[in-house]
Amino acid sequence: MPVADPWRQIMTILLRLISLLLGCALIVAPSYLLRLFASSLGEHLEARTFSSFLAPTLTIGLALGSGPLLIGLPRLVAGARTPGTRIVAGLLMLVSGAGFLTIGFDGYLTRVFTPAVLLIEAILFAFFIWPAWRFSAGKACADGQRTD
Repeated sequence: MPVADPWRQIMTILLRLISLLLGCALIVAPSYLLRLFASSLGEHLEARTFSSFLAPTLTIGLALGSGPLLIGLPRLVAGARTPGTRIVAGLLMLVSGAGFLTIGFDGYLTRVFTPAVLLIEAILFAFFIWPAWRFSAGKACADGQRTD
């Protein structure tokens, strides 16, 4: 067993944990932040209006956070076993990145938050999604190398 394997496993677990937390935070954040904004303007949302307010903001949150959330789930985006899931996760990461570039640099907080999220998403994309190009229909080993 090479020395780098435990460090690779620790790094993978840490990246998946960060991805899972980032995905959950990005799904919940638009609804929560827009509700805080509405409350700061003095418009307290009642139960009926909150449900109509929650649907569009939750959809935005799902568009922003489902890519990192999908990567964070263990063994879902892993190796050559799940190429379709990797493609879906990669496309969702691109949608999330494009969404952050579109909405992102509006206020002071988002000028700090957006580059951090984009950097984390770029690292996750490079570590989990990009290596999929070398997988093909041929047999693949556990380390991702082809055995043709």
